[in-house]
Amino acid sequence: MRHISILILLISFYSCEMDEIPVLPHNPGSIETYQIEMESDYRNQVFFDLTAQTISSSNLKTIWDIAFENSLNESKIILNSSNFMKVARISNSQFEDIFDISNLDWLWDDPRGIEFGTAIGNNINNDDIYIIDKGYNLNGNPAGYIKLKIDSINSDYYKFTYAKLDNSEMNTFTINKTLNKNFIYFSFIDNNIVDLEPENWDILFTQYTHLYNDNQNTPAYLVTGALINYLNGIKVAVDTINQFSEISYDMANEYNYSTQRDIIGFNWKTFDFDTQVYTINSSMNYIIQSENGIFYKLRFIDFYNNSGEKGYPKFEIQEL
Repeated sequence: MRHISILILLISFYSCEMDEIPVLPHNPGSIETYQIEMESDYRNQVFFDLTAQTISSSNLKTIWDIAFENSLNESKIILNSSNFMKVARISNSQFEDIFDISNLDWLWDDPRGIEFGTAIGNNINNDDIYIIDKGYNLNGNPAGYIKLKIDSINSDYYKFTYAKLDNSEMNTFTINKTLNKNFIYFSFIDNNIVDLEPENWDILFTQYTHLYNDNQNTPAYLVTGALINYLNGIKVAVDTINQFSEISYDMANEYNYSTQRDIIGFNWKTFDFDTQVYTINSSMNYIIQSENGIFYKLRFIDFYNNSGEKGYPKFEIQEL
């Protein structure tokens, strides 16, 4: 009888303990509002850190021309697409040759990310010459041309030669891989490395070149939007069905996430050619998963500052 009483007490105790284990609700963060100062001519590139919810750094978009992948195993080279740069490859020629650039086949970097293709390409041949159209400066004037030859690439460094088309201002430069950032940036004007990319960032607000694969007359177009740090594990899903206020932590794992660099892109706003005014597409909600697995929701609410100047995207963001 004594053993039965003890057994009943134990069952009662454990039943009580199990019932008393609380299931804590997930408390979201508060909704914060930020405005990015790209300015009316979109001159600034602005890096935003989700974790710290702050601007990591900003720079003039024209301070760099090309960037080199900072990896032991990969060695891709990208263009500054915010300046509308493009490249044409010339084979079976000498670097010192004078080239006719009137009928070249021009290529742009794919805005979705380097794995989708770069203008310079994956198979870099040190016998090829790359003619680089540097796009436009801040005044909207052509920035000129550079010819580039990649002399050697390995897991430690890039060595390259560049000059103006008439062979003036010829330079040879070596960039050592440091492995601490995604890319190492370089300026043809300063003939040097540009310390640009901050250590921590998730979203880059910038102009960039968008490609229209179904438009042969205008295959590339300069747009203004947001690019994600996909090389550091940032993922984004787009929700055009639910209201921003309805999107919760419980829904976060149900979305299909993309690591496409331009998944946020520029379609969160629309330009009216009649009124010359941008309006925000209020149905566009973005669910962002950070590198450490934290979920956020984001929506844009304006593209103008209090003075009515465009180029000041404003957004709301909340940790789920």
